[in-house]
Amino acid sequence: MKVLKLPKEEKDALISDLQEHLDVELGVTVGQIAAEQLIDYMLQQLTAPIYNLAIEDALKGVRDRMAVLEDDLYAMKVTKLTRR
Repeated sequence: MKVLKLPKEEKDALISDLQEHLDVELGVTVGQIAAEQLIDYMLQQLTAPIYNLAIEDALKGVRDRMAVLEDDLYAMKVTKLTRR
């Protein structure tokens, strides 16, 4: 699986947010390169688990729709034809 690649604008915003978060919450100041490397590492580590969660969510949606379809098809069954 390929590592998730973010558009430059999104990645730059994440870098800035990470730097601010680390400074405010932990009192740690990190530079642009260190923050970018940390984001790259986290993307590498989290791409597969997040992808797998998305697949599970999609499967649940498909199963829910299939259940509705199954109910609809069952309701269309003919029970017994009567003669006149």
